[in-house]
Amino acid sequence: MSEKTFRALHRQSPVTPRKARYVVDLIRGKPVNEALDILRFCPRRAAPLLTKIVMSALASAQLDAGCDHSRLHVIDARSDDGMTVKRWTPRSRGQMYPLLLRYSHLTVVLGERDPAPKRTRTGRKDRSRSARVAASRKAQAVAAPAASAAGSDQAVSDQAADSGSEGNE
Repeated sequence: MSEKTFRALHRQSPVTPRKARYVVDLIRGKPVNEALDILRFCPRRAAPLLTKIVMSALASAQLDAGCDHSRLHVIDARSDDGMTVKRWTPRSRGQMYPLLLRYSHLTVVLGERDPAPKRTRTGRKDRSRSARVAASRKAQAVAAPAASAAGSDQAVSDQAADSGSEGNE
């Protein structure tokens, strides 16, 4: 199966790459609908920009007739460095401090992915909670007499050691 990908990017986006990476990391690997929900409720400045980029890539995917839209995932999302505009701000005693206005290139790649297989429990019987509790209590009941027998043997040996040490004094 040839995997189709749909790419959209926003160059010279007015958000710093570091701050955009926080949002990009939230949506990478997620299904498209889930990624859009995450972006809708994300309070960061890069979220609306990334929403538009994901919607653009989704529109590109809808133009392709052979694409199954329910299988689309964000397979790659990046925030790369763009240009840095250098400005100066005046400070005391005639000094100038730099202001670096950083821009970024935001890229989103959508691709078809098979839905994740449902995980099944292996090596464990499907039992109700009451059955598991009963089995646990039964195991504790079997272990308790053996522990008490070992404890009584230890008590007898302790008494013998105590009586032997009293006679030597």
